[in-house]
Amino acid sequence: MTQCCFLRVYLFFWFRSFHHRMALGLCPQVLCSLGGWLSLYISFCRLNKHRSYEWNCRLVTFTHGVLSIGLSAYIGFVDGPWPFTHPGSPNTPLQVHVLCLTLGYFIFDLGCIWRFAWKKSIKKYHAWRSRRREERQLKRHGHLKTR
Repeated sequence: MTQCCFLRVYLFFWFRSFHHRMALGLCPQVLCSLGGWLSLYISFCRLNKHRSYEWNCRLVTFTHGVLSIGLSAYIGFVDGPWPFTHPGSPNTPLQVHVLCLTLGYFIFDLGCIWRFAWKKSIKKYHAWRSRRREERQLKRHGHLKTR
């Protein structure tokens, strides 16, 4: 059996044995988290009308960074379990909530990247290609053709 087929069979049985009730319980939490990040973004856009949409997206990113560092520090140092003495222990409900909060932000950030960075990268690629074409024409003919 090839590695690709083995991976497909393994993934099939893994998804089949996955606890569906747990997955169905986590999906609404992730969707609520995504809704919370979107509403925070919309409120930042309304509060900062003189700023660009990308700037407000970065404000949400900053908020996520501060919130996730604070919650992770609280979980690691106060709530427990201490990760160095109990590695691999089952997740606490607070850890699962922080995971869902972060996954919702990840989906939001993916949308921001698709919305703002995609166009810039396409423009950079086209500018690079046109420069390369001009350089090739200069090397071939010694001058640029004007049409």
